[in-house]
Amino acid sequence: MRSTIMGGWLAASLLTAGLLTGGAALAQDWLALCSKCITPSVFSKTGIGTANAVAMARVTEADAKSYCDSWQPGDRNCVRQQMASDEAKQTYRASADCLAGRITPIDGKTYRLDGVWGGGDIGQGRSRWRDAAGRVVGRDNASGGLGISQQWELLCPKATTATARPAAPPARSPAAQPAATFQVGQSIEAMYERSWVRGKIISIRQNTTARGTETQYEVVLDNHKRGIVPARMLRPAS
Repeated sequence: MRSTIMGGWLAASLLTAGLLTGGAALAQDWLALCSKCITPSVFSKTGIGTANAVAMARVTEADAKSYCDSWQPGDRNCVRQQMASDEAKQTYRASADCLAGRITPIDGKTYRLDGVWGGGDIGQGRSRWRDAAGRVVGRDNASGGLGISQQWELLCPKATTATARPAAPPARSPAAQPAATFQVGQSIEAMYERSWVRGKIISIRQNTTARGTETQYEVVLDNHKRGIVPARMLRPAS
């Protein structure tokens, strides 16, 4: 297993609404560790959306199996090895002051909200962060800025960049979302575990989430997995 440094836009992109799994979308919350790490499942959440939001997580056997299915398929010893690892013995804690725009993710350091990423690159629209020295935390794998974003979205699901920048325009209401980006039958690529997998849209639905009313898509992937995901986890097939 890789070290538990913060990192990985891949892990961070996996959704606050659930991972794709065989047969359905998994609603279990998790905390991003790194791009090729197990994602520990949250077992406790308190004060979500407040000045004292806290989430606690640990690695479960289901987490280990999901990791092994993605990174070491066919290895019968993988789950046992992962559950015996140092990472699986830890309890992970992330906390945030959603009102002040501050977070202390699993690395134990404190970061300040600095708006959102733009530029049309990976992580566009996700929260951007500065460390204690005022440096912007990059969104690349090594820097791990999008891992911080994932934990912020879990702890402060209704927070906006207005928290850090009071003069900014108000966030767009979730109820005013644009029309569906994708169509039934369209070939797409979906974020599955930590990579993009080709598949097809089989239905479109409107679901109520922590973000408000959200358009979500039922997909079947070429790896035979099936699930329901939001548009931010999809892209047109290349």
